[in-house]
Amino acid sequence: MPVWVWAVGGLAFLFMFAGLVVTTTLLIVQSNRSDQVREIATQLNEPSYAEVETDVVTRQDVNILEADVAQAAAAPATPEVVAAVAAPTPAPVQPETRVASASIPPVRLGAAHRYRVPSCVDYLDTLVKITNVRFAVGSDAPIDADMPRVRNIATAVSTCDEVKVIVEGHSDRQGNPELNMRLSWFRAQSIIDQLQKEGFEITALQPRGFGAERPINLSGTTSGEAENRRVQFALAPRGAAPATPASDR
Repeated sequence: MPVWVWAVGGLAFLFMFAGLVVTTTLLIVQSNRSDQVREIATQLNEPSYAEVETDVVTRQDVNILEADVAQAAAAPATPEVVAAVAAPTPAPVQPETRVASASIPPVRLGAAHRYRVPSCVDYLDTLVKITNVRFAVGSDAPIDADMPRVRNIATAVSTCDEVKVIVEGHSDRQGNPELNMRLSWFRAQSIIDQLQKEGFEITALQPRGFGAERPINLSGTTSGEAENRRVQFALAPRGAAPATPASDR
């Protein structure tokens, strides 16, 4: 028989013997723990005989207690006892008087702690920053999809006496600069004309034309120039003098 067969058999026997030893040890430890747990439970739930006898009150104990009480009642009173009986009973301690809540002035917060109610100017300032009207190449007709917010601006500024809205027209950077300047003003004016046709108050709307002087996209691509063809909005005080259209300068 080859040597390696004997070697494998020996290793297998060693593993089996080691497993048997480990299993036996675990069983012994578990048995000892079970005995300890059972002993502790017995001690906790079953008091000893001495403890039971200590808690029992017999008739003899009651007779001794009654005799002690009778003897104490028949004995003459000592000076200390007489003095203690004659001493006046101390007055009960009165609880602290609580101050009525009505007498405490309410805490008034300063103006810095109050919430500020948004005004019409705050609403318009937010609205003009998110409104942008687009135009086709060479056209002053706004895209209809961009007009709902413009109508909201016209409605809000008609009830806000503090500011007016500057309607700022812009063009792309292609073509003649002078023509682009006039076209940008016409775009701003076309927004106001359309609002007037729809019945909105336009006295607080003022057109301005900037041509291609203020592009927002400098990429030079077709999509970039489409972003430059736009009308935006800004706020100005109501008392400011009306601006001269750029096309007339």
